[in-house]
Amino acid sequence: MFNSRSLMKWRTLSQVQVSNFSIKQLTILASVMMASVFVFCYLTFRYFWTYDAAVDLAVAQQQEEVRRVKTLLEIQKADLAKSLLDYAAWDEVAEFISGDNDDLLESSINEHSFSAQQVSGIFIFDPNVALVWGKLYDYIYKTELSYDEIRYKFGALLADSLRSRTDQITPFVKFLVLNEQPHLMATSRVCNSDGMDCDKGFMMFIKPVGSEFSRTLKRATGLDVDILTKPDHSPPLKLSGSNTSLIEKLDYQNESTVSVVIHHSVKIPPFITWGELSAVFAFAVFMFVFNLSVVHIMVRPIKRARSALDSLTKGEASQLTEQDTFISYEMRDFVYRINEVFGQLESKQRELEWVALHDALTKVGNRRSLQQYWSALTESTELHYTSLVLIDIDYFKPFNDHYGHIEGDSVLQHVAQTLKNAPTECEKFVSRFGGEEFCIVLSSHLPIDNQQEAEWLRASIEQLNILHQYSSIASHITISAGVADCASNKLDKLQDIFLVADRALYQAKDAGRNTVIIQPY
Repeated sequence: MFNSRSLMKWRTLSQVQVSNFSIKQLTILASVMMASVFVFCYLTFRYFWTYDAAVDLAVAQQQEEVRRVKTLLEIQKADLAKSLLDYAAWDEVAEFISGDNDDLLESSINEHSFSAQQVSGIFIFDPNVALVWGKLYDYIYKTELSYDEIRYKFGALLADSLRSRTDQITPFVKFLVLNEQPHLMATSRVCNSDGMDCDKGFMMFIKPVGSEFSRTLKRATGLDVDILTKPDHSPPLKLSGSNTSLIEKLDYQNESTVSVVIHHSVKIPPFITWGELSAVFAFAVFMFVFNLSVVHIMVRPIKRARSALDSLTKGEASQLTEQDTFISYEMRDFVYRINEVFGQLESKQRELEWVALHDALTKVGNRRSLQQYWSALTESTELHYTSLVLIDIDYFKPFNDHYGHIEGDSVLQHVAQTLKNAPTECEKFVSRFGGEEFCIVLSSHLPIDNQQEAEWLRASIEQLNILHQYSSIASHITISAGVADCASNKLDKLQDIFLVADRALYQAKDAGRNTVIIQPY
């Protein structure tokens, strides 16, 4: 039985699917479909018979060319790492960092060193990541260059080496975009000449990989290779065709800012030639004409369906079959399913938005949400006083090593929620900055009592009384805090504010930990 709503849907279906076409048009359409099936079958046969094998061979050869380029890139990285190790595992460099070797710059690290090692940058740091000596130098044109672009990023550039072991020397090589040009950057701890006791400081080499490097790759592989850069968070590069490959390289921030574009010497063969295509379509035209004489049999059911739909719209008894009725049901069910899918997508979208702005373990904000919060705070006109607090759990690594990572994760969760719920007289935003570090932003329309706010945070963690037998300062979990007091200053230089808070945090650690250090910005 059909109600008025069903009749309306059938009338709409009739107008859309049948009324706009005559039987003659449907016959032509069916003939075109038959000819198209022939063309499709022929092309499918060709694809699986010969073309697929030819493409597989070409793709395999292109992949081999990509492997050759990757191998040469790894060789370049290994050479740069070896060059760095020759200096980093050298007692004279360690003595220079401590101030006991003033002749190093004249005897061993000079303009000749840049050209001999084919590097454009050499930087030496003390154990606290303070720059002892550094230089960015074009050894071809003998010109000293500015390194302002990375002056305040040394902590991030040395992040891998900061986390590395101190009982053996370990180099790290990554890509770096400097002055909009691609470079290789190698970092390592400075050790003694035996490659041990790696707590003397840090060292960094920077090597350009521009047009000259591309020419070296071409001579070695016979391929045209372009090394391109793109800004952070910009859309990925798009290849111009199937005969080029893209190798994206991660920089020190794990961003794909350096891309190696390979123009293959082996080309993907064309699917079909114009001669073959002309013959196929000529036979398809013949098939079309032949099918016109028999395809009217195929349109008889459509004519009956049209007649039945006309009867249905007039309220007369219809001759629709069960299959015709089932099609109508499918359309109603399809719309229902689409709405259901949209509902699921909206739910998933909300879930993904939450995951994108929160740390999965601690349920507080992550770096991305911290950046968004800071940007909103910068543009806000309501709150005038701001402080940034960096917090580090004291001796968290020994806790993890002895109690296990499950207990360590539990501590991170408790600390995060306790920091979030700690007493405050300000607007507070808590985020996990990385590892056992947390970042807290305090803001208020009145001057902030940073000592009281930081002490509330420190005391709230201490009051958890989480047992920590392997801490050298207390029998329970404690934290150290560094505060950058921005007062009512502008907040547009977040990196500088982080450096102030980071220095304050290091001072808190040097002062014995479980303490708070405040520095003005």
